[in-house]
Amino acid sequence: MARGEHGGQTSTSGLLGGLSPQIEEKLSGNRKPCLMFTVACVLSSIFALSALSIITNSCEERISASTFRSASMERMAQNYRMHSFYSSEDHSPSKKRKIDSEEIVIDDVFKKSYNTNLKNIVFGIAASSKLWQSRKYYVREWWQKRTMRGYVWLETPINGTWDEFAPPFKISANTSQFKYSRPKGNRAALRLTRIVTETFKLGLKNVDWFVMGDDDTIIFTDNLVRMLSNYDPKQMHYIGSHSESHVQNTRFSYSMAYGGGGFAISYPLARALATTQDGCLNRYPELFGSDDRVHACITELGVPITKNQGFHQFDIRGNPMGLLAAHPMTPVLSIHHLDIIGSLFPRKSRLVALRLLMRAARVEQASMFQQTITYAQQRRYSFSISSGYVVRVYQGFVAPWELEEAPRTFYSWYGSKNHDHFPFDVREIPDDPCEKPTLFFLSKRFLNNTASGCIETVYLKHRLSESNSNGCDERINSVERIRVRSTPLDHSWFMPRRLCGRVEMWKNDTIDIFVRPCQQGELVVGVH
Repeated sequence: MARGEHGGQTSTSGLLGGLSPQIEEKLSGNRKPCLMFTVACVLSSIFALSALSIITNSCEERISASTFRSASMERMAQNYRMHSFYSSEDHSPSKKRKIDSEEIVIDDVFKKSYNTNLKNIVFGIAASSKLWQSRKYYVREWWQKRTMRGYVWLETPINGTWDEFAPPFKISANTSQFKYSRPKGNRAALRLTRIVTETFKLGLKNVDWFVMGDDDTIIFTDNLVRMLSNYDPKQMHYIGSHSESHVQNTRFSYSMAYGGGGFAISYPLARALATTQDGCLNRYPELFGSDDRVHACITELGVPITKNQGFHQFDIRGNPMGLLAAHPMTPVLSIHHLDIIGSLFPRKSRLVALRLLMRAARVEQASMFQQTITYAQQRRYSFSISSGYVVRVYQGFVAPWELEEAPRTFYSWYGSKNHDHFPFDVREIPDDPCEKPTLFFLSKRFLNNTASGCIETVYLKHRLSESNSNGCDERINSVERIRVRSTPLDHSWFMPRRLCGRVEMWKNDTIDIFVRPCQQGELVVGVH
């Protein structure tokens, strides 16, 4: 049949195998009912699966059937909208389209992911022979000998046998030929500046990224790999973050990656830097350290910093709990200055506390320190969960925007409590004991195999001295542990929305909380 006959339908004789025109017309007219039947089957399957999830012993049984259905139907709607993008006449993926009065950039919807893994990364660890024996234990907590490549860069060889569980070491080249004129500075900065260049010149194969960090830094490598997978390693990239000290940032730069907390340089940028850095160093002898020299030389190549808040320079002093309890909504990549900040957990040595934290991170890195805010008893209690680290419980209603502010348990790099010293929001801990939070710190974290992959984290109450204890609420005081269950995060870990929580049980000395994706229109304060 020609176009225009039978309602303008295109001929289907080739598909229907030469059937009679009467049968062919009936079959063509029944395509819409068939499509409706298919959709009905899919919806029935969704309802059946949601019912099955309630009666099976799985982590998802704590999510209501309505949540499951609404999420599934939303995904179907998204798939339909995505299909409609490419059903239009213009198939260019870089054009903006109007759909239901919403402007969507297709490049953002179909964000490309690059196949980066640990084997494509080479680590350069800045170290000192004088401090290595005490700091090597930090490196051992994150280093994976069989799957990682990298080197510890020293100024001189150490005495004794090298640790077999640490990365191999290299001795940095002589830098006496370079100018250094900074008063009260340290020429060691020149050696540390050239770690990227010296690592590149080793000529290792199949390298996409060079990642720098100090020997008193831990790196969360799973999160690092996922983060780097969002960037094309064939382009020039300089990825890092600024300091937690406003004074440091203004003295040096907000556009500079602070190397103690770590930064990543793509292979093409490392190659360009290796050919130009030596000349660059002699152009800026007045600079102070290694980070500002790397920044100066990369800026000469025309490459700006790509900021990622997961790198933590941790230019603070004292108790780091406040910063880690209100972590920005990005996966943690590193923690620096482990020798300077206080212990990560109360009443534990630095190393014992670090090992406890890394055991939790090995269960799942993506969710570490990610904040979930929820409420209980008609908002008479406020909960802030820093996943895998600490739960803060407040008597009364504390607004979400207040809970997102870092409680100031720490001092600035220069020992000040002044808010002007911090480039982020901080919240003073109230003097009134009734307004102080009750803290529950990580005890253990594991994958609960009896609950089909549910991650279970147990937090135990931190007991304060009698003068500092919260004696204002008997119900909170009776709680000894908080148990949080959640489903593992998938690769949407960079999603622009926090997870939601629900207090499922509060019985005697235990509180059970379930953390899950938020429903459409759901508020963390518990009302719609």
